[in-house]
Amino acid sequence: MHKERIDKRIKRRFQNLRLSGKLLVIYILAGFLPIMITLTITYHEMKKILWDRETMILESYLTQTTDALDNELEIYNNLSNYISYNQSIAKILSSDQSTYQNYEQVASVIDPLLSSIMYFHDDVKQVTIYTDACQVKHGSTIAPITTLENEETNYGIVDDNQIHWIVNAKDKTAYSLNRMAMLEQKKAKGLLYVGVDYDSVFQPFNNETVFDNYGVVIEDAEGNCIFKKSVFTEEKQPYELSEEQFFATVGQKDSGYQFIKRESKASGWKIWIYKPDRLIISSIQPILIIAAAAILVSLIAAVACIRIISEFITKRISKLQKKMRNLETGNLGMEIENDSTDEIGDLINGYNSMTKRLDATINEVYRSKIKEKEYEMRALQAQINPHFLYNSLSIINWKALEADQEDISRITLSLSTFYRTALNKGKNILLVRDEIANIKAYLDIQLTMHDDSFDVIYDIDDSILKYETLNLILQPILENAIHHGIDLKQDGRGEIRISGKEDDKDIRFAVSDNGVGMTQEQAELILTADSKGYGVRNVNERIKLYYGAEYAVCIDSEVGRGTTVTIHFPKELHAEIKHS
Repeated sequence: MHKERIDKRIKRRFQNLRLSGKLLVIYILAGFLPIMITLTITYHEMKKILWDRETMILESYLTQTTDALDNELEIYNNLSNYISYNQSIAKILSSDQSTYQNYEQVASVIDPLLSSIMYFHDDVKQVTIYTDACQVKHGSTIAPITTLENEETNYGIVDDNQIHWIVNAKDKTAYSLNRMAMLEQKKAKGLLYVGVDYDSVFQPFNNETVFDNYGVVIEDAEGNCIFKKSVFTEEKQPYELSEEQFFATVGQKDSGYQFIKRESKASGWKIWIYKPDRLIISSIQPILIIAAAAILVSLIAAVACIRIISEFITKRISKLQKKMRNLETGNLGMEIENDSTDEIGDLINGYNSMTKRLDATINEVYRSKIKEKEYEMRALQAQINPHFLYNSLSIINWKALEADQEDISRITLSLSTFYRTALNKGKNILLVRDEIANIKAYLDIQLTMHDDSFDVIYDIDDSILKYETLNLILQPILENAIHHGIDLKQDGRGEIRISGKEDDKDIRFAVSDNGVGMTQEQAELILTADSKGYGVRNVNERIKLYYGAEYAVCIDSEVGRGTTVTIHFPKELHAEIKHS
């Protein structure tokens, strides 16, 4: 069942491909895919061969360098044993160190012997005998055993016959400690310290010719990293990790490195030699590049031929597709030129006929909608006799002034201003200045009705007053803000803010209140046909019909925070200002 679903999905995707895409897929399946499979198999086989070859080379290099290191250490060990088991030295060290005779023996026997060893072996930097029979240091050849650090005396070296190598990679120091053979009856203990040049010890691994493109890490018997080297600079090295991380990485298949390990017989050190996988793989890259280039050239040539053929076949289909996409966005565009009578030609002719009818229908519906809204506004205005209304309000104002009732006079004047700007002599367009006067008069009346229970803040730029706008687009929004926002507010004082600004092309008004607010879903519902907010919805429809769908009303609200309604429309100057 699952397999059938996958097959149907693949078949559907192939059917949805463009014709040129289908041709390309067929070519890939028929020609390019087998070539890629062959190339992949060849690549993996060559990689395996090179991997085995590189492993043999690594093992050979590691064997040579480890043997060279052991030979170097054996030389130092033989020197150490020669001194440790020298009976003359043992006899002198076992005698009383406080006598002048003993001092002369040290100066005449031990000092020349140790000096000659350092003379003939430049890499030996220090030879010192530490003994508990000596209480005073004698130059650099003999010193009390107590002057050695505790950690070195705690090795138990004085109790065995082994040579212990101590190396510090950080300080670049290397030295060996060996028990001195003392005369048993004296029961004295001694240690021989042989300090060797750090770089000389690891000289076999500093050979740039042998270790080009390889890295080395050496660990002592206690698990400390005592030497590390690499010529790689392009990537993070394994030894840049902590020692625990490095040794955990060694041998992992996905570590990115090939590791070979060997142990030094002379010192017990563990030696790793490694090389990045990328360098091993890079040796077959020239062959792959040549093969890939040949395939790429062939593929480009084939694709070019397919493109030319498919372009010839699908050119008119692509043109029709482009026009239909423009139609989806509302751009009817122009007709497609066609002089063909095949199936594609029939499709183009049908499209041209359809767009003509659609354009005519849209224009007819658009004009009828505008006229319908204008008729609604004029019908509303016609129901009111403006002269009778103005005369009545004038008499009320005169009577109020005569009776010294200034509040009644002010309300009467505001009501007169409101109706004068609302009726606007039956016109649908007025100046922004008059629209602002309309809402100021309306809000003055509302403040009186609400006993000044809320504040009104105006932020109107004077520069926009000269432009034209639709009549009565702000008052319904303010009415909605008062009745559904401020009136329902229970805590705190209400506030309404009206701002009017301009940018390069448009004028923008925003009406904000700090009322109860609403959810964003409720805000979006206000602009639908099912909403009871007829005033705001009517403003939205009038603006879109007159200026275009891109100038719709925008409502942003949050429960408990208030609501902001934004409208914008293009800047249009009044005719008198245009001609002045």
